[in-house]
This record gives sequence, structure tokens and C-alpha cells, in this order.
Amino acid sequence: MTDDEWTVDEAIENLKNAMNESGQSTSDLFSSIDANDDGEINGPELYKGLVEHLGDRLSPGQVSMIIKALDSNDDNRIDLSELTAALEEEE
Repeated sequence: MTDDEWTVDEAIENLKNAMNESGQSTSDLFSSIDANDDGEINGPELYKGLVEHLGDRLSPGQVSMIIKALDSNDDNRIDLSELTAALEEEE
């Protein structure tokens, strides 16, 4: 793993910070990433959302690691409750 690769924890931490700095709620953040408004975030949407919110381009492997880490019902997508659980966990 190289220095410029993020861990899932770092990605979540960076998303939390971006959300706090912009004053967005978890549902605002979710809506802005859920491009097709289907109530779920898939890999391509997450990739685009991370670029838009954080300016960081992650590899497909990293995006899929984040989805796997947050996806509690194993549908390979992140829904609002899964994102909320991840972003509101206490450190």
C-alpha cells in the first residue's frame, strides 16, 4: 500500500470533516452523492462524490473497500442508514 492510498477509516474521517466544514447533514451529503436519486449510492456515484466533496480520486479498489465497509446488508450499495451509521460513529 502506498502513502497516497487511503484506508476506509481515513476516507470516512475525510467525509465527516468535509460534511462538518460545509455544514451539511448526512442526508444532504447522501443526496448530493446519490446522483440518480434511487436511495442508494453505488460505486460510480461514490467515486464521483468523493472527487466532488474531497477532491480526491480513489482507485476502484478503494471505492469498493469503502462500500464493503459501510454496506451492512451486503447489497453492494450504501443506503442512507448505512452512511449515517458510518458518519455518526463516535471515535
